[in-house]
Amino acid sequence: MTRRLPVRARLTLAFTVAIAAVLAATSLFLYLRLRTELDSRIDESLHTRLELVSSRLREGRGGPHSLTRAVARGEEGSGFVQILLPGGRTVVGAREGLGDEAVLDPAALRRLAAGGGTYDLRSEQPELGAVRIIAAAVSARGRSYVVAVGAALEDRNEALSNLRTLLLVGEPVALLLAAIVGWVVVGAALRPVDRMLVRLEDGLRRERTFVADASHELRTPLTQLKMELELMRQERPDGEDFDAAIAAAIGDADRLSLLSEDLLILARADRGRLPVNREEVDLGELLAAVAARYPGGQVEAGAVGTSTRIDADRLRLEQALGNLVDNALAHGAPPVRLTVVRRPGVVELHVTDAGGGFPPDFIPRAFDRFSQGSPGDGGSGTGLGLAIVRAIAEAHGGTAGVGNRDGGADAWLALPA
Repeated sequence: MTRRLPVRARLTLAFTVAIAAVLAATSLFLYLRLRTELDSRIDESLHTRLELVSSRLREGRGGPHSLTRAVARGEEGSGFVQILLPGGRTVVGAREGLGDEAVLDPAALRRLAAGGGTYDLRSEQPELGAVRIIAAAVSARGRSYVVAVGAALEDRNEALSNLRTLLLVGEPVALLLAAIVGWVVVGAALRPVDRMLVRLEDGLRRERTFVADASHELRTPLTQLKMELELMRQERPDGEDFDAAIAAAIGDADRLSLLSEDLLILARADRGRLPVNREEVDLGELLAAVAARYPGGQVEAGAVGTSTRIDADRLRLEQALGNLVDNALAHGAPPVRLTVVRRPGVVELHVTDAGGGFPPDFIPRAFDRFSQGSPGDGGSGTGLGLAIVRAIAEAHGGTAGVGNRDGGADAWLALPA
């Protein structure tokens, strides 16, 4: 199979072909225009001279010999005049060296004598060179003559030749420059498209991975729920066994519900439509409210000191901190502590624990979806908690991070102050 040219090469080639067509059409127009203009000026000059000689001959201002000599003295070197008898004998030549040889053949002379009008030809006679000749039959003093006037085409042909040479040399150079410019311009124009395509491919790759991971995560609780229901139908338990089976089914349904909600949040974040209802949030009250959700003294809210308030979505921040606390309790060790760290232009909400910290290989992928530090621990997490924390932080114009400190793990949200 023939490999197609890259888009940039195809666009540049199309641009170059279009420029070549424009240059060719323009060159042809210029050449034909110049040739028409030169021929028009030569014809105008010849008709003026023909009319002048013919009128003088009719008015009897001197004989043919003296008339042609007078015209010759007024001619520039490249022109000539001949007055001939219809039979073809040259009366006189006004151009030195022209001699008595007629510039018109006998057949042309006879046609002019019989029908009148004007005879038009381009001569390539060696003794004349390239010339333009017009002739007309004239009656004067009871006799018939043929007056022929001509002009050399050497200057005209040289001008056209110079133009052809200029076009043949200049057009390839102009076409090469146009191709180079086209290559650069097309490259600059396609650069944003290339970046967009890369982002699109990355997005599609992430979406495919996300869908595959989500399908895997949904399949597990669905399978367990189906198995529990089938066992209940087959064994029909009662008493404590029935209660345990129902509790297990409810747990799997809760996990499915939580996973669905998490997936919905991330889908909204991917589309840039994660709703954020900003209000003034007192961070001291926020930390205290989150800690109060976990009885038994496992979670502590550090003293904030001077009241710190930010504009944020309180419910989203509670959700993010709750995810971090759940993660700390599931994989770390109490006590879990909530604190606020102020930096220039930034307020950081930290969740620390007293466990063994994050595995080193987990930290770079902590916020990846469905990423879990201990996949074999048998926990019920979905691996979306930290991904949601980052989505909430980014929806507020901030960031999220994780790391280890002496005596445990540390996870935080950094929000604009």
